Amino acid sequence: MTDSIDQYTAQIVPNTKATVSNQYFDLNQPFAFPRYGNKCAGYINGKSYMKAVADAIRSAKSFIMITGWQLDYDVELDNRGDPKHPGRLSELLADALQRGVHVRVILYDSVVYALDTHDDTSQPKLNRLPPGKGSIQVMLQNPNTGRNSVTWEYSTKRSVGKAADANIFFSHHQKSVIVDGQIAFVGGIDLAYGRWDTDACDVVMNRSLHVINDGYNGQLDPYRAPTSAELGLTKESNGRPGFAPPYSSNNNSKERMFNEATQPRQPWQDIAMRIEGPAAFDVFVNFVLRWNSFAGTGTNRFDSGMDAGWFDRAKGPSYLIDPLKRGGGSCDVQICRSASSAQLNDEVKLWGDHYKYINDDWKSPNDKRRKVVQAARTSWKGTHQTSIRDAMVNCIRAAQAFVYIENQFFMSDCGTDQRGTACPSKNPIIKELANAVGRAIYAGRAFHVYLVLPEHPEGQLEIEGTKSQTWWALQGVSRANNSLINRINATIVAKHMKAWGLREAPKTNPAVRDVLQKHGMQDQWRDYLTVLNVRNYGQSGSNVITEMIYVHSKLTIVDDAVAIIGSANINDRSLNGNGDTELAAVVVDTSNAAMTDVGAGVQCITRGFARELRLQAWKKHLGMLVDRKTTGVKKQEAPAGVDLEKPLQASTIKGIRQLAASNRSVYNEVFLHTPRDAHGTLTEGRVKGFTKKFKDKNGVNKESLTFSMTPPLQPAFMDPQGRHKAGEAMAKLNAGIKGFWVEMPLAWGSKEGATPKPPQNSPQLIADHERPRVKDTEMMRA
Repeated sequence: MTDSIDQYTAQIVPNTKATVSNQYFDLNQPFAFPRYGNKCAGYINGKSYMKAVADAIRSAKSFIMITGWQLDYDVELDNRGDPKHPGRLSELLADALQRGVHVRVILYDSVVYALDTHDDTSQPKLNRLPPGKGSIQVMLQNPNTGRNSVTWEYSTKRSVGKAADANIFFSHHQKSVIVDGQIAFVGGIDLAYGRWDTDACDVVMNRSLHVINDGYNGQLDPYRAPTSAELGLTKESNGRPGFAPPYSSNNNSKERMFNEATQPRQPWQDIAMRIEGPAAFDVFVNFVLRWNSFAGTGTNRFDSGMDAGWFDRAKGPSYLIDPLKRGGGSCDVQICRSASSAQLNDEVKLWGDHYKYINDDWKSPNDKRRKVVQAARTSWKGTHQTSIRDAMVNCIRAAQAFVYIENQFFMSDCGTDQRGTACPSKNPIIKELANAVGRAIYAGRAFHVYLVLPEHPEGQLEIEGTKSQTWWALQGVSRANNSLINRINATIVAKHMKAWGLREAPKTNPAVRDVLQKHGMQDQWRDYLTVLNVRNYGQSGSNVITEMIYVHSKLTIVDDAVAIIGSANINDRSLNGNGDTELAAVVVDTSNAAMTDVGAGVQCITRGFARELRLQAWKKHLGMLVDRKTTGVKKQEAPAGVDLEKPLQASTIKGIRQLAASNRSVYNEVFLHTPRDAHGTLTEGRVKGFTKKFKDKNGVNKESLTFSMTPPLQPAFMDPQGRHKAGEAMAKLNAGIKGFWVEMPLAWGSKEGATPKPPQNSPQLIADHERPRVKDTEMMRA
């Protein structure tokens, strides 16, 4: 091997066929190569992440680049509660412009009638900031999936063509911030409403911390009108915008806000990271490729490209990092993407020799190496880029002890559901997790998969998309014919067939369960899998409230050795390349690497970054990091039997499982509507808990759903006048709830009459679901 081609590019040559291999990084058809010597910091809540982003923006000297699925110009990144609101994103960027910093922002160009990510509001507000010595441009981009059978006619507000193939079902989903080409932030956190949260995960709205639209809950309808003081916050000052006025509800065109006296806010669980070092270059390159491959074409025909002359005038090369030079940190980081072949074809021309700054040898020219890389990228453009999926598969295959996943979705190939309907997802994550468990079962060693999922995707369960995605997550974990649990059960039986005298394997899942029941092993799958949701409660005035903590993370940690942090959900849209545009980082820390006892007699090499991130996440979920006084979960120590240092210890697994089951039971004792196994349909508890009676115009008694008022509690906690017995209910919750983890109710909704249908019968479900917001009543009637 010559010195001019390093170990990670030697194999990247045209026409080389490789399969996903048993190591962490994606070296098959990567977007970027692993970069060495990065300083990395992980964030387990929006407060710490947004503070870090704010500090980086304040320190910017040359340029700032931001990508987002949703971005709200008035979101407060820090200094919440300050009446001057100096931490608003618009204020931070306006100050940067005055210093001469150049700002570029790429947002997903959402289709407002289906899903409003506020891009049409944020773009003009940011573009009109006083430029000072700097400049700002905000580009809106339609997803580039190659699925162009539907044309959207802006003049008539109508789509023309087959809706199932429309780009309306796909998005640019990346979340990143790049400062001066030296620091990059990636992860699941958009700079948007509701994402700022603390380790207390408070469900009670505090209007000094969550101003106007930031007081947010995607499960409910806004109810109260804004006050005159709140409307006063929306006024501009010195050419800088105030806060956005309240968005209207589905059913009312008037401005409405959530009522903190009766409605909970939705706490937000998410993971992101900061990279300082050579891997920041690849986040920069992703931004430039997206910008310049869209500029001047299609709906971006009036957007100008970023040229080298502009970058030179901005003194960007003085700050842009050399990615081929080892940094001063300890982390090896690979930036991975999901991108369609259509996008790759648009980008490939930008990799040529006459384009500056995006080839990684821009500062240390190496013609031979560059030619190899350019030829490889040209040869790969015909296939979708799936490096996030490939890295996930690599990491799972490499797992020796455990896999820890937090993800907003869990939609993966699971065969057919309990109704015989084929799963719409084709990605292999369930199969890979089952195989990892299967290898441990056959080897007779301990292994465990921890899944932390939201109770359901964001949005009301009465909406078809929310219900369908909830259904398939439950099917994938438990009930589909090739679910994760059914695969584990089948492997347990296969392992013991000879000992149990079985001549052939049982042919159905019920038969497998019968065999396990006969041998007292019907619950042994629990030794290998724990599935958790997250929830909190609180008291607002005389009302007792609760809400799920919305798991929006896209995190995978394996063996406390490697972490994948990014924007990609576990679904086909995020992982298979021809859907949502995604970005992620694979992090392997070379510091604090040591052979570690992780429990059950298993030792494996753990590494500093991944291990510390997992420990902090667990401490948060167990309530050990509660950082303020609230009426909800109280700060506590680790429960008995749980050893955070040993996630594979039997007592740790049992302790977490028992705590989560107990918490779920207490919530169900107090509330009527919280999900549970006893609810045969996914909306059963909501029908019982969120109904109001009224008379129609003909005087006929009717009943309908309402999401504007606090639902009733269980009868034992209601007084004769229909009010909450707040003292008794809170006493029960305070005594019984320990931490935030709750057991996922795997039988929930199992009596649905039919498989819930996805939106417009499309198998491709939206990446981030949020209740549609009415912005144009004429358009809604079209």
